[in-house]
Amino acid sequence: MSSALPAPPVPLNLRQIEVFHAIMIAGSLSGAARMLCVSQPAVSRVLATAESRLRMLMFERVRGRLQPTPEAQRLFSEVEGIIEGVRRFNALAADLAAGTHGELSLVCSPSYAEWLMPVAIRRFRARYPEVRIKYRPLPFDSLLPHVLLGHADLAISSMPPPSSANTSSQAIGHGFIQCAVPEKHPLAPATSVSVADLAGQTLIGYGPNTPFGRLTSDFFAAAGLTMRAHVEIRSTPEAMGLVRAGVGVALVEAFGARRPQQDGVLLKPLAPMLSHRIYLIHANATPLSAMAKEFLATLRRVLKEEGRDAALAPTLPEHPGEHLPLRTLAQQA
Repeated sequence: MSSALPAPPVPLNLRQIEVFHAIMIAGSLSGAARMLCVSQPAVSRVLATAESRLRMLMFERVRGRLQPTPEAQRLFSEVEGIIEGVRRFNALAADLAAGTHGELSLVCSPSYAEWLMPVAIRRFRARYPEVRIKYRPLPFDSLLPHVLLGHADLAISSMPPPSSANTSSQAIGHGFIQCAVPEKHPLAPATSVSVADLAGQTLIGYGPNTPFGRLTSDFFAAAGLTMRAHVEIRSTPEAMGLVRAGVGVALVEAFGARRPQQDGVLLKPLAPMLSHRIYLIHANATPLSAMAKEFLATLRRVLKEEGRDAALAPTLPEHPGEHLPLRTLAQQA
């Protein structure tokens, strides 16, 4: 009858490999214990367990000192890469926790791509220059897929997502719809613009199925009129280009129109005032990373400096263009 085969060795865990590496570097159990900030008996126990699992002797005592066996020497040639990988892992983890390294993916409604997001990104990059940023302004129907599929850490949107267990949203600020007019237009001297002022003008406006399209439609409906855009656009930068060219006047998101000088375009507040919320959207399955939280804090500071943080927002409905209390807003203005 043949004898039974010896039991195969049991793989070491990372702690046992770390202790083996420390003994090889220090040349003694006491030295390894000091390197690892543990007691010498603890190191001895881990070494005994490691030798038992591998079913081989890794150290012999020669004249009172530990002498690595040839097998230990062979193992040591492989262990440096493992320990260096652990160091890199811990360094990266520390950087990610501090928000000082890595990658951040951002998407936003196009109307925030002209001023609000660029300013927040510039400030964030000034503090965290090693963070790589992927940034995409997208229409609303493309924002949610990017967030849900994990292509974006967060989205900044002009409206919240539909009720879903997959995403979370919160209002982080508010903005205003204003009227952009060419600087030589008859409305240029006006201090504010009403629906009556827009009668007979070539109107550039958002599509009826967009958040700002519904918001501006309600602006007209409150005055008993129906909005009819002569030129339909999807975002504020498009509208500003048309106004600059003298095509007509446009109802635009003020953040999207903001720049140091308007290049021949004037922004006029609406009467009554027309406000909307600014939303943060992220996936429930993926909590915000430390970097994403720091970017959000930067964005909130920009909004607060502009007097547009959520705490200062007028009383607004959750969805733009749904029963907006225009008269109440006018009184608040």
